[in-house]
Amino acid sequence: MKKIFTIFIIGIIMIGSLSAQNMQKERCDDPDKKEHCISDQPYYQYMIFRMSEVLELTPGQAEKLFPLNRPYRDEKHSLHMQMDKLSEDVFQKDEITKSDLDKYKREINRLNEAGMKFDNEFIEDVEKFLEPAQVAKLMFFEPRFRKELSHELKQRYQPEPEEKKGKNFWNKRK
Repeated sequence: MKKIFTIFIIGIIMIGSLSAQNMQKERCDDPDKKEHCISDQPYYQYMIFRMSEVLELTPGQAEKLFPLNRPYRDEKHSLHMQMDKLSEDVFQKDEITKSDLDKYKREINRLNEAGMKFDNEFIEDVEKFLEPAQVAKLMFFEPRFRKELSHELKQRYQPEPEEKKGKNFWNKRK
């Protein structure tokens, strides 16, 4: 009887785990919601790792920060995808009228204001449990992280330039 009960409980746990994974996958497989899945990408996971190093987060701070960070990043990514879609619309059109231009300006302003609103709300939320130095580093973390990551990837994938044979151009005259 104990074996049957144990097998039954393990089965329920496995089914629950698999269905939860499928729900997560469905969220990212749905083309309408694809733009909301930045948090599932390796880039985001590496960014979280580096963020915890740079900000020197305590376990308690990390427990509070990362649940706030995920929806924030997803919303920012969604705004970015909307901006990309708007950009594609502009470059797809052959003719753009004055009313189209006004519509695009309003939409860009709306997206920028929404992004600033998300930024301000996120910073206000994290100020409650992070030190001021950590909040300041967090505010400038993403551009710095992108710059460092770009530099790391260039070093990794660009071949070292071979030494030039002979003299440099300006040394040839001597």
